[in-house]
Amino acid sequence: MREPVPIHRIVVEARELFREYGYEGASMRDLADRVGLRPQSLYTRFPSKESLVREVLALTLDDTLADLPDSKTDWRAAWRTLIRRIAETFETRGRCVGLHLAYGVTAQTPDAQEAVRAFFLRLRDAMAGILDAGEVSEPAAVAEDILAQLEGATLWIATSGDMTPLRRAVERACDIAILSSALSRSTEIEKKR
Repeated sequence: MREPVPIHRIVVEARELFREYGYEGASMRDLADRVGLRPQSLYTRFPSKESLVREVLALTLDDTLADLPDSKTDWRAAWRTLIRRIAETFETRGRCVGLHLAYGVTAQTPDAQEAVRAFFLRLRDAMAGILDAGEVSEPAAVAEDILAQLEGATLWIATSGDMTPLRRAVERACDIAILSSALSRSTEIEKKR
């Protein structure tokens, strides 16, 4: 008798298939093969490929945001940890599963499309929350810009293996903590005058 395949393993393997082949290129049959299930058994757990997208992105977001330093006590450490964690994933995996899915899901897969949108909004909001704790001006806009730079850098990783744009994006993102610190100090000095 076969050991049951945990749902978590199915979702992890689905994430890797989506990352490697995109939404259209990934198949339920390939996923079933990877986890050692018959396709019918996989369909009893997930009725469609589209139904996996929300689970894959929820796992990805959980992994990204897990165990960050408390932004209320040290927002800079939380920010740097988050940025470096995102960059490390891109460096080791070559691309963001969310972005790869964003370009693969269509109006014909509305649940998957909504899951991708919700993933990026939640990630942006988490980033903005950290920046807000540091009293960074326009935290949501800054988070969107940084996220776009990090995600955009994966273009160069995917097309040429060049990590340099990603490293520059990480450096710019981490500079926000330094610049904010300098601005805070200059504001304090101005107040004392």
